[in-house]
Amino acid sequence: MKKSRPLISVCIPLFDTERFLAQCLHSVAGQDFEDFEVVVVSDASRGKDEKGRAAKKIVKLAQKECDRLRKEKNLPPVPFRFIEHKENRGLIEVRRTLAFEACGLYMTQVDSDDQMEEGALTALYTAATENNASFDIVHGTSTAGTFDKDGNFLPAKENRYGTIFYGEIYNRELFRDWLIGGKFTANTWGKLIKRDLWLRAYENIPYTECNMADDVLLFFFLAQYAKSYRGIEAKVYRYRVNSGMSSARKIDNLHKWKMICSTASVFAVISQWIETQQNICHPSILPDEIDRIRMMTRYYLANNIRQMREAVIPELQKEARNMLCEYWGEHFVERVESSI
Repeated sequence: MKKSRPLISVCIPLFDTERFLAQCLHSVAGQDFEDFEVVVVSDASRGKDEKGRAAKKIVKLAQKECDRLRKEKNLPPVPFRFIEHKENRGLIEVRRTLAFEACGLYMTQVDSDDQMEEGALTALYTAATENNASFDIVHGTSTAGTFDKDGNFLPAKENRYGTIFYGEIYNRELFRDWLIGGKFTANTWGKLIKRDLWLRAYENIPYTECNMADDVLLFFFLAQYAKSYRGIEAKVYRYRVNSGMSSARKIDNLHKWKMICSTASVFAVISQWIETQQNICHPSILPDEIDRIRMMTRYYLANNIRQMREAVIPELQKEARNMLCEYWGEHFVERVESSI
C-alpha cells in the first residue's frame, strides 16, 4: 500500500554551515510530532563540521539518531532525504527545490545554523488545525541567541526575534498587514505554511540567483495567495545571531559582494510582476502598496551602499561599485548615494 503524504515537511537549506548542521538536525530529530519528514538541500556546499564530516554523512547520522529516539518514544519513523545541487544557485532556488521535493501538506523552513524548540511542530500544527481550522500560515515565536560548544542555547539580551502578530488575520488584510502595517516579518522560518502556497508562489518567480532578502520575495507572493494567518506565543524557533551572510564584517572578495548585490534581483522580480498585473488591468496591488515596494527597494539599495563603504576592502571598492551598478542600475545608485 502506498504511504500517504506526511503532514509536515521540515525543510533545511544548507550553505556552507555544516559546522552547525548536526545541532540543527538534533533539534529536528527530537520533535514529538507524529507524522513528518525531513528534507535537506545543499547548495553545492562543501564544508565540514569539527569532526571532518561532510553534509551527507551528518544527515545519515541524524537519521540514525532520529530512528533511535522515535523507537524509544514508540513513535513512527521519520524519513530523511538529502539532495545536493551540483553548483551554487542561491537561496531562492534552494527553497524552490525544497518546495518541489517536499511531500507534506505543510512546510516549515529551518536554516541549518538555527534550531527548532522542543514541541515546535506539535505547537504549529495544533494552531493550524484546532477546532477544524485550516490556517494557511501559522507564525510561531522565534528567540535569538548564541549556542555554546555543547549546543546549549544562550539567549540574547533582546530575546524575541522578529515582529509577530499574536492573533488571526484573514484575506487581503494579511498581505497589507505585512507590507503596509509591518505587523509581522517576512521570514519563512519559524512559520508553518501550506505547501500548495509555496508552489503557487513559485509560479510567479523565474529562475533567480539570490542570497539576500529572499524572504521578502518569497513572502510577497506567499501573502498574495494566503487567506489566513495565525500568530502564536509558543516558542518554536531559535535563531543564531551573527552567523549569516549579512553579519560579515569584512568583504574581501567579489563572490561575497555578488551575493549581497543579488538583493536587487528580489525587487526586479517583484517590479516585473507588478508591471504585468497593471498591463492586464488586474487590481491585485494598490497604489500605496506600490509606493511601499519602492520605499523598500530604496532602503535595500541604501543598505548595500553602506555595506560597500564600510565592509568592502579598499582594493575592491571600484570593482564593487561597478558590480553594484550592474545589479541596481547606475542612475539609481547615483541618486541613492547622494542622499545617504
